Amino acid sequence: MLSKAWSAAKGTDITKSEAKDIMFHLYMTAVANLQRQMPKDIRILKHLIMIEDPEERLSALNDAFTPGPELQGDNVDTLYTSPEVLHTWASAIVDAYYNSREGTLLRQARDLMNPKIIKRIEEILKLIKDKYL
Repeated sequence: MLSKAWSAAKGTDITKSEAKDIMFHLYMTAVANLQRQMPKDIRILKHLIMIEDPEERLSALNDAFTPGPELQGDNVDTLYTSPEVLHTWASAIVDAYYNSREGTLLRQARDLMNPKIIKRIEEILKLIKDKYL
């Protein structure tokens, strides 16, 4: 809803630039707040999916499984979880991908069910199983 409002405000000649800036700020704040409401294990998994380099991904997994203070700020999140919990979440996502029929998932969930993302999650699952379980 906010993205539609921001894009509509951005696309019109009537709206002043200050209003466009305010809409963009509100949009970015709402997106950040929605990210904070996501379970930490899913946030960790999404971070791991974005890492291209296998060695860097392994280092990030080590960091994710190392207990410490959980810090959440504007520019950095220091979160940790256990290998078992992350493996459970990743397995659930992969199972949902392979067991779902077209049209049975919500639109938001279908967006996450990209074959490239599933391939990365499967790589993470194998890495967790081989190194940590």
